Amino acid sequence: MKKTLLPTLLISFIASPVLAEDMTTDMYANIDIYAAAQVEPYAEPIPAPQADAALAPVIKPVTKVVLPSLSREDNASLHLNILRDEVDSMTQVGFFGSLFSTNEELQTALMQDIELFLTIYSDLPITAQAMLLKGQMLAKQNHPEAATLAWLQTMYEFPQTDAARQAKEKASDLVENDWDDAAETIRPIMENVPDKDVASRLRKLISQLYPINDKELIASLTLLQLDFLKRFSTDIHADEVQVLLAHNMGAESARSGVFGFKKLLALYPNSHYRGEAMLAVADLQRVRLKEYEKAEGNYQVLIKTYPEHKLVKHAYENLALTQSQHLKKYAEAVTTYAKIVELYPEDKVSLMALQNMAKLQEKKTDEPREAVASLRKLATMFHGYEATDALDNAIKIASKKVKDDQLTFEIRQQLVADYPNSEGAPRALFAMAKYMDAQQNSVKASELYNQLLAQYADHKLANKVRKQQQTK
Repeated sequence: MKKTLLPTLLISFIASPVLAEDMTTDMYANIDIYAAAQVEPYAEPIPAPQADAALAPVIKPVTKVVLPSLSREDNASLHLNILRDEVDSMTQVGFFGSLFSTNEELQTALMQDIELFLTIYSDLPITAQAMLLKGQMLAKQNHPEAATLAWLQTMYEFPQTDAARQAKEKASDLVENDWDDAAETIRPIMENVPDKDVASRLRKLISQLYPINDKELIASLTLLQLDFLKRFSTDIHADEVQVLLAHNMGAESARSGVFGFKKLLALYPNSHYRGEAMLAVADLQRVRLKEYEKAEGNYQVLIKTYPEHKLVKHAYENLALTQSQHLKKYAEAVTTYAKIVELYPEDKVSLMALQNMAKLQEKKTDEPREAVASLRKLATMFHGYEATDALDNAIKIASKKVKDDQLTFEIRQQLVADYPNSEGAPRALFAMAKYMDAQQNSVKASELYNQLLAQYADHKLANKVRKQQQTK
């Protein structure tokens, strides 16, 4: 009411100077309880020239109404008090609050006004109290994740203040009652606020909260990241916040994620996160957008631009998958897998590369002999069941597809020599002896049978050899 009364009365003052002069004191007593009114006279008006001074009308001085003058700090304090009164008067929203709350419109208005306050008075110490109030508002709306983040931001942005102390108490209660696994992550965050500038503290908070996989927290964290980039766009480490923001955007929308990572590539040419952004763009295009040609091109750009980057290995791996599974570029995929083996010979990624390469060579590029070579290479580079499985598979391909008995014999020799304790070794040795029998090489065959008897005396094939020898 007071806001609508003032303009009406001022119009009356202009229309009636006498009325304005008579009512000035009473009116201000009614419309403003925070400041005293001030009244100053205008300069004396200059009377129009008159032919006869005696006939000139008497002109009374016009009174100028000067509105109360409040400092910016006073305005901020009044603004915050209004917000606090409204928030304190609100009741906790129940489980079905979003459906039945009669204060929904007011809640929206209050949150908007709190954000407005934080924008207008961001440079004043009183902003700490507004941030604290934001958390209280969110808690009453049953948004514990968002409330926790607001209170953590209060602690990190305004340490050593009473608001920060209150925020820590409220956040601690909320974490203990409303958080499960993430509580172990959040507790150290509350206890170890770094002693640095505000931008560094907020960056630290963002990076510590990022790994928590909580949908509601991610939504609030995204808003904090956007606010950071608006306020600290020139910070030397702003690219760190941008890349985390892009990851959060990508979790919600693949298109938005691609945009966020492209923004990092455009705005931060010297960023250490460029390789990560390139890989993320290609992965989003491959996995979620199904834009396989674009993904292939972006993997190749990353490989060419940053050949020594730690993520290039994953770029090669995903490039090969894109080429083989989606684009059906089998020959190109084989080349990519071969490059992986060349660059990362001791890494497990090379094991999978050799396995996949052999499958493509056997079934897609019609190169069974090359498939055998890939499998035998796997068995020399890696040991364990993968190696023996590879040699067993190589034996089948050499025997049935390549139809090369000598090659098959050599693979069996490799299996027996390198993996004598494998299940396939006795079978390989027996098959080698039979092959020599077929070649009319009884001396070599006898030697291999005896080796089978000596090394695998309890094996069923050894019993078979004994029976054969007894019948001769």
